[in-house]
Amino acid sequence: MLVQCPHCQVLLRFNARTTNARLYSFRCPVCQMKFKVRSKAAPMLEVLLAHQDKDIFRQVVERVERLKGAVTVCADATQVTENLSIDRPCALLLDVAFQGTFPFQLIEQIKTSPLRQLKVILLPSVYNKTAYKKRPDSLYGADAYLELHHIGDRLLPLLGELFPALAERASVITAVETAGDERRLGQQSLLEKATELARVLVADIVFYHQEQLEQGVLTGQWQNVLTDKLVEGRKAFYSRLPAAVGLQVDFVQQAFAEVCRTYSVTRSCY
Repeated sequence: MLVQCPHCQVLLRFNARTTNARLYSFRCPVCQMKFKVRSKAAPMLEVLLAHQDKDIFRQVVERVERLKGAVTVCADATQVTENLSIDRPCALLLDVAFQGTFPFQLIEQIKTSPLRQLKVILLPSVYNKTAYKKRPDSLYGADAYLELHHIGDRLLPLLGELFPALAERASVITAVETAGDERRLGQQSLLEKATELARVLVADIVFYHQEQLEQGVLTGQWQNVLTDKLVEGRKAFYSRLPAAVGLQVDFVQQAFAEVCRTYSVTRSCY
């Protein structure tokens, strides 16, 4: 469960399932302010958000709370599996670049568990309304996918489709327009920012064009596939991080080569 300090707005995580308390006391580790949060009744829907962008978190919380649901942010695959709910509907909103390049490993792992009320929705890593605008070649075993700029108007109807018990409530909630802000890269060095940005951009490209990637890897000609999409990816990369020009490294090509290597090794295990 996440709570927010009312003074400095930092997000704090704690496990409300380990206690039956109705009123929780906190001291913010950043500003030292003491505050209390009253626990809520069991939510109608558990949403696990495996996406590290804080703006995405706020948008998802705003929508899900209108369904009387609760959102938990997961930092890694272990937290996803630990927070899966077995006694109520549970939706996993999964970043396609979450903890590695390919989401299908985590999806296959959790789909083998007896969680009949679990649904997985894939989310892109970054906002992009035009460059890769097409239905993905593969959902990697997920139940649906949702563009980031449609969280405001499509998330609740989609949850209503996946969980029919919530459909009536979802249908009467007004849609909102989602602001398409760029993904924040955090307080990292320029090299770390460039590496991370290239990773998530390439993960998005692969998500939308999995068939071409697979063909290139299987034939050993991966250097010759998705070249036009990688050009678009580089444009997006340098528009978001112009300072990386001075590093004189093709971070997008480097990330794509790692994707192909990982994809080849991982798929050979299935």
